[in-house]
Amino acid sequence: MHVTKPRNILWLVLGIILPAFYLTATAATEPAVCSVTTVQDIVPQGRELGGEFDVLSWNIQKTNNPGWAEDLAGFSEGIDLAFIQEASKQAGISQAIGHDLHSSFAAGYTTSSRATGVLTLSTGSPSAHCTLTAIEPWLGTPKATSITAYPLQDREDRLLAINLHAINFDLGLDSLHLQFEALREVLANHLGPIILAGDLNTWSEDRQSMVDNFLQEYGLASVAFEPDLRTRAFGHALDHIYVRGLRAGNAKVIPVSSSDHNALRVTLGVL
Repeated sequence: MHVTKPRNILWLVLGIILPAFYLTATAATEPAVCSVTTVQDIVPQGRELGGEFDVLSWNIQKTNNPGWAEDLAGFSEGIDLAFIQEASKQAGISQAIGHDLHSSFAAGYTTSSRATGVLTLSTGSPSAHCTLTAIEPWLGTPKATSITAYPLQDREDRLLAINLHAINFDLGLDSLHLQFEALREVLANHLGPIILAGDLNTWSEDRQSMVDNFLQEYGLASVAFEPDLRTRAFGHALDHIYVRGLRAGNAKVIPVSSSDHNALRVTLGVL
C-alpha cells in the first residue's frame, strides 16, 4: 500500500459513482480467459517443484529506491518461486536474484517507456499462465494478477500459483470483492496444491475478513510469521502468503529500507 493522492476531483467522483459498474464488466469477461490454467498448452522446462521449496513474496515499490537489487540478491538465495508486486519489467529483477529463473509477468500500470505489474519467477517454467486485471476505482489505474501452474515431481496434479496486488483505494469492499471473485472459477477447478501471495492491501478488519473468508472456501490458510514484522497500515498486515496442500516452515519477514514493504520468505513442502 502506498498512499497516493487521487489524480484529480474527476477521478474521485468517478471512483465513488462508477466503480461497481466498471469492475463488474471487467471481472465478468476475464475469468473465462484464465481458465487456460486447466489447459496444458505450454511445455514445461527446467526443474520441477517437489519435496520442499523456498518461496519469496515482496512488493518491490517499482524498484524506485536505491539498494533494492542488493537487498533482493541478499535474501533470495536458493529461491525456487518468487512473487514480486510493483515489479518493473525493465529493471532486470530476475538478473538481480543471481540465478536463471523463468519469468511470468502481468502488466498493471504501463507507460510508453515502462511497464509495472506483478512478476512471478520460478526455477521451472509454468505449464500454463494467464492474467487478470482490476481497476483502482479512485485512480483509474490497473492492478494485475498473474496465475501460473507448475508441474510437481512424481505427481499428476500441479501447483497453482497466484500473484496478486489487491485493489487499495475504495470506500467499501465491492471492488476488492470483485477482484477476488474473478479467481473463483480457477480455484474451484484446481484440485492440487495452491499458493496465493502478494500485497493484499488488507488495511482494515473488514478487508482482512473478506479475504480470509473467500480463501477459506477453497481450503487456503494464511502462513504465520513469528516475529510478525510485516508492513502494516492502521495496525493490519498488508502482505500475505496463503497455501493449500502445503506445509509451511521457516517462515520469516525480512525488514528492508529499499521498499515500503518488508519481504516474506517461507519454505513449503508438498503434502
